[in-house]
Amino acid sequence: MKKQHLFATAALAAILASCSQVGPSARVHNPIDPMPQVAVPTYLDFNPLDIQGKNLPTYKNPFPAGTYEHFVAMPSYPTTMDDYCDEKLLGKLNANNSKIIICLPQQRARVYVEGRVAMDWPISTGTNGHETPTGTFRIIEKKEEHQSNRYGRFVNANGKTTNSNADTANGIPEGQSFIAAPMPYWHRLTLDGVGLHVGKVVPGKRLSHGCIRSPRNAIKKFYEYSVLGMPAYISRAIEDYNRGGAVRSIDVKYRPSGDHTDMAPGQTVPQSTPPAAVTQTH
Repeated sequence: MKKQHLFATAALAAILASCSQVGPSARVHNPIDPMPQVAVPTYLDFNPLDIQGKNLPTYKNPFPAGTYEHFVAMPSYPTTMDDYCDEKLLGKLNANNSKIIICLPQQRARVYVEGRVAMDWPISTGTNGHETPTGTFRIIEKKEEHQSNRYGRFVNANGKTTNSNADTANGIPEGQSFIAAPMPYWHRLTLDGVGLHVGKVVPGKRLSHGCIRSPRNAIKKFYEYSVLGMPAYISRAIEDYNRGGAVRSIDVKYRPSGDHTDMAPGQTVPQSTPPAAVTQTH
């Protein structure tokens, strides 16, 4: 076990030192200043979110059944539709002791309360050309029933769908109507419409126009306990579980034009004026 832990620690260090690149985006967002992390005692010598050797035939889950560590140490994690929920811990959630981390490389959403994971579920984020922005945000709106004002489907006069993945950015075809895509259990993170909501999810796959799609049962449970002002981090790396989900500033640095390269020393991020009309992505 000691060798396995040392191997996992080295692997984690390599992952945290790497940066995955994503493409450009033209959206305008509303990042907030980085927030202090909740520190918790280190009780593991490696990060269970990146445990190694799960694909080996001799692998045995080293953690007690029912614990979060056991959940993430299962061979199917992170590419599983299974979710984890500690409702007792969720009951303690407030805007000051919690955060949600959207982990882009693993395509998982994790809610931390008092430095411990209270929820973990699969997500599908933005595809090439519609990337979900990295950054530090807060939940600025909650809405149980919500609809996109940009994405949905076009139908003709007979009610037949002519485009099931319609975008109204270029207008609505003559003689057709637009039916907006539903976004139940909406959690807005940006002024121009990036948020969490119910949507199709394929484990490990990016499918959306920029939003964070979630399975209904998971996001519905989160909606019951989430609060306005709750911190939200969209990260291009796996967080440090041993320190209560700490994230590196470089991995959640906000880039207004989708520039995910490192900025030069002393360079500041230009602040853009929020759009006059709020739009929604899907």
